[in-house]
Amino acid sequence: MLLDQFDDRLVQILVVVAAGSAILSVMEKDDPTAWVDPVVICLILVSNAAVGVWQESSADDSLQALKKLQPEQCCCKRDGDWNGDLPARELVPGDVVYLRVGDKVPADVRLIQLKASTFATDEAALTGESMTVTKGVDAVRGSFTASGDEEEEVSLAQR
Repeated sequence: MLLDQFDDRLVQILVVVAAGSAILSVMEKDDPTAWVDPVVICLILVSNAAVGVWQESSADDSLQALKKLQPEQCCCKRDGDWNGDLPARELVPGDVVYLRVGDKVPADVRLIQLKASTFATDEAALTGESMTVTKGVDAVRGSFTASGDEEEEVSLAQR
């Protein structure tokens, strides 16, 4: 992880400059301030590498936290049969997902039926919204396009 911080072309140029400056400092034995430039450049490189490692570690921790929010399994109706142990990553458009109180929603879904009078989701981890968002089964006009030209629709049903 530390050596990866030195893959950048500008950082490599600074390493070469620091080495060249150090060689010139050795040649200038009479000037006691000759070592200031290579030492400062090396300190900048080390601090840049430390910050890069810290940011990469922080990003990895954030990614792991987001993965914990994503459910591993879900209950899905596919081809007329309910499968309670389907990996959430295998959901495809047209699947019907069954949710109970406390379940994590495994994908972008469209509500098609509710057994309860209300359905609310906590979207704080995704949007930062502190209040739960009430959902409904109202018809959605047109089709939902996620990104590019892909059509995606995963339906949600309550038994």
